[in-house]
Amino acid sequence: MRQHGLLRPLLASELSDGRLGYLLLIAALLSPRPPALMILNEPETSLHPDLLPALAGLIATAAERAQVVVVSHSRPLLRATEAVAREISPELGAAVGTVALGKEFGRDAVRSVACDVTSEASVLAAFGSAVREFGGLDILVSNAGIASAAPLDETTLELWERNQRILSTGYFLVGREAFRLMKAQRVGGSIVVVASKNGLVASNQATAYCAAKAAEIQLSRNFALEGAPLGIRSNVVNPDAVLRGSKIWSGKWSEERAAANKISEQELEEFYRDRSMLKRSVYPEDIAEAAYFLAADHLSAKSTGNILNVDAGNLAAFTR
Repeated sequence: MRQHGLLRPLLASELSDGRLGYLLLIAALLSPRPPALMILNEPETSLHPDLLPALAGLIATAAERAQVVVVSHSRPLLRATEAVAREISPELGAAVGTVALGKEFGRDAVRSVACDVTSEASVLAAFGSAVREFGGLDILVSNAGIASAAPLDETTLELWERNQRILSTGYFLVGREAFRLMKAQRVGGSIVVVASKNGLVASNQATAYCAAKAAEIQLSRNFALEGAPLGIRSNVVNPDAVLRGSKIWSGKWSEERAAANKISEQELEEFYRDRSMLKRSVYPEDIAEAAYFLAADHLSAKSTGNILNVDAGNLAAFTR
């Protein structure tokens, strides 16, 4: 065991049933010759929550070499495993995601498919799969995302085009195909575009990102304009500084935003919270609730072409 930077053997008094079981589990998952089938029964038992991501990494890596079945009641473990699996491959991540969401909401209500939003063929295939599985399309939440930062004079054409491909072209392809299906169905529908506060407010050293996010907002307005006679609504959710649970903030973007604001990465959450009018942090569930509100006819049937900022208050982002 590594403790305080040193390697040492564990004492017998330290080998509780939970710790011994966990060590055996690690040994099995790291085996260079794993069995063809591994069944893990509640591997999170007696495990500190901070270790769940590490366990998820071991499970997802082992799944590349063997069939791994995890029986667990831990939603955090399932979600962590899905996140790691998606880094290994979109297909593996989609498979784990289907199981995780199916356990929570019922397997007949959930399907997952890997989709490259920059590829028209991939988008068409994803919607085709959804229609075959569920018989049609009622709601689209467009939420593919990346982030980048660079001073204007150091923004390369490659960086600019990557933002445009994913955040502009990707949202166009996905929105257009959803619109086509909803139009053909003749029963209306709801499109929710998850954009960003940066689509309304310029951000220092983030030109490519801000421009692409502004394009998403304008796309939604056009969806709303052409969709109104068909009963198709389109609205925007604008998050700001959703640090927790976000892969965007776990990579280079976090370093770049800290540098642009002349603070450390550890100070980012406090910085964004204190910058807001309400002095509150914004979490993923806040964005999910906003998307649900705009998607649900019983809550927002008379709203289209609108923007809902979920940013704890930012005067510069006021739309009126």
